[in-house]
Amino acid sequence: MKLSCLIVDDEPLARAGIRHLLSQQQQFEVAAEADNGTDALRLAELHQPDIIFLDIQMPGLDGLNVFKQLANKPAVIFCSAYAEHAVTAFDLSAVDYLLKPFSAERFQQALFKACGKIIDTLGRSSEKAEQSNNYIDRITIRDPGRLRIVEVDDISWIESAGNYVDIHVYSQQKSYLLRDTMAAIQSKLDPAVFARIHRSSIVRKSDIIELRPGDKGDAEVVLKCGTLLTMSRRHRAALAELFGQIA
Repeated sequence: MKLSCLIVDDEPLARAGIRHLLSQQQQFEVAAEADNGTDALRLAELHQPDIIFLDIQMPGLDGLNVFKQLANKPAVIFCSAYAEHAVTAFDLSAVDYLLKPFSAERFQQALFKACGKIIDTLGRSSEKAEQSNNYIDRITIRDPGRLRIVEVDDISWIESAGNYVDIHVYSQQKSYLLRDTMAAIQSKLDPAVFARIHRSSIVRKSDIIELRPGDKGDAEVVLKCGTLLTMSRRHRAALAELFGQIA
């Protein structure tokens, strides 16, 4: 999943420069561009971007007032040729303030800060969902310099990997490491969809195609993708609803 961006600047070359820098980052995409504050508010409402790059001085509504009027507060990075507005921008909780002209490295730093804000926001949303017995629908994974978002609907199985959990997305032929415990990740997933079958593995129930009972109450679980996992005797009740009495 890519993070969407809105670029707001009355100078075409400035917009083109930001667009070019974003094109070098696979995890970001430009949802829209605006050259004035009024259109910026309209497009922000329409596209609900994750990040807004916002100029200060523009015809009509300036960038500071655009930020104040945003209904939903995404990660906002101000881009301006004037340093005197920086204090006000940070008072408004801007993620960063890029002083034109800025380097690609400085731009990357601002993106990293924006990703951090998005992670924090998603984390708080996940905690609220857990407290209200609503389960998460995506998992945010922070890598150096980038943010990965994995849809829960795409997860086939999860296994323990030391201080991490390894999240397997079979449709992408990929796995993603997340610093978390099995118990913590299990508590965030809908038990009607996922089952803990071993202290080191969680599976999507609908991906199970075969169960091979062992002689000690354990079993082998075969997934659609061909992966073979072990179900311990301790966790056999988790699949009893699917397979009845497990020998």
